[in-house]
Amino acid sequence: MTSINAPWKPWQKISFRFFSVFLGLTSLFCWDLDLFFAASAVRKEQYDPSKTYQPLTGFFHWLDQHIYHTGYDPKIHQSFPQDNHFGAVFYLTILLIAVVATIIWSLLDAKRSNYNKASYWFNVYLRYILAITMFGYGIDKLIPVQMHYPNAVEMTTLYGDQSLFNVLWHFMGVSPGYMILVGAAELIASLLLLSRRTVVFGCLFMISILANVAAMNWFYNVPVKMFSAQLLFYSLYLVAPYAKNLVNFFFYGAATSLERKHYRFDHRGKKFSLGAILVIVPIIFISLLLIGGTSRYKMQQAEARKEKMYDVTTFVAKDTLPPLTTDTLRWNHLALFVYGDYAVVYNMKDKTDYYQFDVDSVKKTYTFHTTPDKKSWRVLHYSYPAKDILQLTGPWKGNNIRVSMKLSPIDSIPLNREKIKLITD
Repeated sequence: MTSINAPWKPWQKISFRFFSVFLGLTSLFCWDLDLFFAASAVRKEQYDPSKTYQPLTGFFHWLDQHIYHTGYDPKIHQSFPQDNHFGAVFYLTILLIAVVATIIWSLLDAKRSNYNKASYWFNVYLRYILAITMFGYGIDKLIPVQMHYPNAVEMTTLYGDQSLFNVLWHFMGVSPGYMILVGAAELIASLLLLSRRTVVFGCLFMISILANVAAMNWFYNVPVKMFSAQLLFYSLYLVAPYAKNLVNFFFYGAATSLERKHYRFDHRGKKFSLGAILVIVPIIFISLLLIGGTSRYKMQQAEARKEKMYDVTTFVAKDTLPPLTTDTLRWNHLALFVYGDYAVVYNMKDKTDYYQFDVDSVKKTYTFHTTPDKKSWRVLHYSYPAKDILQLTGPWKGNNIRVSMKLSPIDSIPLNREKIKLITD
């Protein structure tokens, strides 16, 4: 039996030095996202996680110009580490730091025989940050808000006109029950990671979840490929010490133990402080995540109730325009989203133009605009001759128009009417 204080092999010590630096630094991104989830519960204005990385843009730009040559330019590229130029520089820089730190650490600490205690505490930290991060994603699906139910515009967009990202998002959003099931699985796996007794099962469960998440992100072109791969690697790293025992158990039927030496503080005050941190921090984050998710769900439901879809019945520009697909001026439909403050105009080929719009209930006007230049803004007067009839008049693309539209119930879309049935014949 191998002694708990047996010397580590050189490759084991080098691996720990590298991964503790690399994974430790990448985990800062997890904290930023966790703060984003938590801040949504206590802030009216949306927390912008990209502000955390603004001080790094100049340094990253210099590194990219002299070392990486990815083409990163802070003037045109977003300063947030997703699947973008900044993300590539972000991960490459952490990789570079980890390599340099490993070399220096190995030279300064060459005589140390093992890192048992340091490895234990680092693994505790890593499984907690993984659990809290995945709990945030799980809550967003359990409530469910991460993939919202498709609105009228999204439902009426041709399948072939959608991106892979939208296909996946709508596939999840159109079935809240399935999304809730996925969220529950992510929550269970996260909770299992918080206990030392269930950490191995939690890692295996989390690997099965994150392998699917990473695959969907990669093959549906969702711009969090690197981050989902990062979380998957956390799970693999945490389960790695048990790999040999798991192989013996699952493939050879051998009796094995998953017990590992665990460390604790002897000082009562330190022991109490650590216990409080390991309990209170997850509780605070979990509570804020629940509050924030519930708040966003209520807002989404309120927005869905306010969305309106109109079918154009009459379109007058000097003369009444017939509904010809060759007409480039006439509208076919109009969608209004009050909470989102945007409108979508469908032309006669059902191609869409998006506009921000402002409502002036005193002057009875809708103002459509796409730029800050007020000269390009289009102010249309509105009226409701009947409850389900909307009429707009005013200038539009060099013409004075009068548009009459009839409200089209969102529930009339076939997808909204379909119910889940056990017996379908």
